[in-house]
Amino acid sequence: MSRGPADVTLEHAFDITVFFGADRVIFPPSPGGAAQGYTPPIGGAITGPLLNGAVVPNSGADYATVRPDGVIELNAHYLLKAEDGTPIYIMNKGYLVPSEKPKSEQGPQQQPQPSYFRLTPYFRVPEGPHDWLMRTCIVGGGERLSDPDRSLFRYYKVV
Repeated sequence: MSRGPADVTLEHAFDITVFFGADRVIFPPSPGGAAQGYTPPIGGAITGPLLNGAVVPNSGADYATVRPDGVIELNAHYLLKAEDGTPIYIMNKGYLVPSEKPKSEQGPQQQPQPSYFRLTPYFRVPEGPHDWLMRTCIVGGGERLSDPDRSLFRYYKVV
C-alpha cells in the first residue's frame, strides 16, 4: 500500500529528563472533587538527534489536576535552553493514567508506571535554528523514575 498525504509516521526528535525537588503543593479538592497540584522542575537535560540542551531550573511548574477518577491532567509550563543558548518555552499538556495493577505486579521498576502517560507539547522559540518546533506536530510519552525523582519524556515529530 502506498503512502498518501494523510498518512503519518513518527520520527524520534529528542528526550527531556526533568528533575523534581521536594517543593510541591497539592491543594485540597475543589467543588467537583478535582485537586490541583504544583510541581516545579529543579533542572534536567535535553538529548536527541534534533535538540540538545537543559531544563532551566525553577522556570515554571507542572500545574497538574488530579481528577476524582484518578486521572492526572498534565499542564506544565517551563523554559528550556538549547545547547546554543536559544531560550525555548514549552507548554506540555497530556494525561497520566495510574496503573490498575498492584505494585507487586508492576515489575522491577523503582517507580510504579502509569498505564498511560502521553503528551502534546507546544513551543515558542525565537526565529533561528530551532523555530521548526513552532511548525511541527510533536507527540510524546512519559515514564516516571525515582532516586532521584524525575520524569523522562520522549518526543516524536509527526511526519
